[in-house]
Amino acid sequence: ENSQMKIIRAVKSLIVDGQGRYLLQLRDNVPTITFPAYWSLFGGALEGLETPINGIKRELYEELGYRPSLIEEFLSYKYSIKKVNIIDREVTIFSSFIDSYEIEELELMEGQSLAFFTILELQKENNVVPLDLSTVLMHGLSGTAPSLFNINYS
Repeated sequence: ENSQMKIIRAVKSLIVDGQGRYLLQLRDNVPTITFPAYWSLFGGALEGLETPINGIKRELYEELGYRPSLIEEFLSYKYSIKKVNIIDREVTIFSSFIDSYEIEELELMEGQSLAFFTILELQKENNVVPLDLSTVLMHGLSGTAPSLFNINYS
């Protein structure tokens, strides 16, 4: 993930435990990656023609040794921030539930640390990747207040 590499397509996963907490990774503190020393969702860039589902499964295994029993697509979006040379980046977000026995078997292989956060705890952190925070908020609301997403033309 160096500055020369154009990330066009990326995948991330919301990993939620039995208490409704979200698993995040504290990114390495090196200047050559995006958002160093920030909390982020696990995931990464797709390789070549890799499908998003295959990409997220590969990333979760590479970063955590985690093979989710059930993983589903939650959200996808495309964005550009021309000011920082991000053009048409496509992101697919998946969600999976993690059991306590699976948590014990996690092995962090990328990043400084991992931790589970409630939504309130995450909102108090000042170093969360902004798009990842908004993704967690959208996921939380889709469970607790799905009516907010309804579009009613009357």
